[in-house]
Amino acid sequence: MLLECILLALWAGICTVDERTFWFGTPKALIAGSVAGIIMGDITTGLIISGTLQMMWLANSAIGAYIPPNEATGSIIGVAIAIMSGGGLATGLAVAIPTALLCQQIIMLTNTLNIIWIHRADKAVQSGDFDKVARYNLLGIPLSFVAGAVPVFVAAYFGGPAVESALKFIPKQVFDGLTVAAGIIPAVGMGMLLMMMMGKNMWIFLLLGFVFAAYLGLGTIAISILGICFAVLYDLIINKNEEHKKPVNSTIDEEYDL
Repeated sequence: MLLECILLALWAGICTVDERTFWFGTPKALIAGSVAGIIMGDITTGLIISGTLQMMWLANSAIGAYIPPNEATGSIIGVAIAIMSGGGLATGLAVAIPTALLCQQIIMLTNTLNIIWIHRADKAVQSGDFDKVARYNLLGIPLSFVAGAVPVFVAAYFGGPAVESALKFIPKQVFDGLTVAAGIIPAVGMGMLLMMMMGKNMWIFLLLGFVFAAYLGLGTIAISILGICFAVLYDLIINKNEEHKKPVNSTIDEEYDL
């Protein structure tokens, strides 16, 4: 069992780092939970639980400064605890949700601690030392790895009661404050997103999306497909206009009789 816990912790750390770097899709609940099911030797349960969690967290997005519940750690722990206890889908969901919320707070803390590297990178830019900027960018990765690996290892090794005990240890006032902040920060993030969308060339897409959703009743998938089509057409038009604006270089050979 120790080997499985170590593998789960390593996988959770990789997912957390991937969310901050390359974004290969591993932090999504479906992928993270499915691999956890393979590690635990029950891919069927892993797919059932992670698929259900993925549907629940389908609109789980980091808008602006908002940090959503951590899908990867929640699904990994939910799958692991469900397989170890034999509780099935209900147990997996019951454990995954509080774990995702707990890791959400841990990642917020690690992001706050990683600000030190941002400030040092700013100073390095001002001094022209760009090699240090690259190094400072990488120094935040270990803490992100720990933020995903340690909670998963503790929860998998000690079981579901460890997760519940950790949640009970946090004062109620902290959760109340986080609840209020969770309601404010998404609005701030949405406002920042709207500021970018209201540019002279982008507001029309926001208006089209509103019309499609509010008046035509189209779903998220349909609007996403239409958005991709409009984006491709927009890109083609812009590129075509830029080609027309390019000056035509013509070499004229002139002979002068002196």
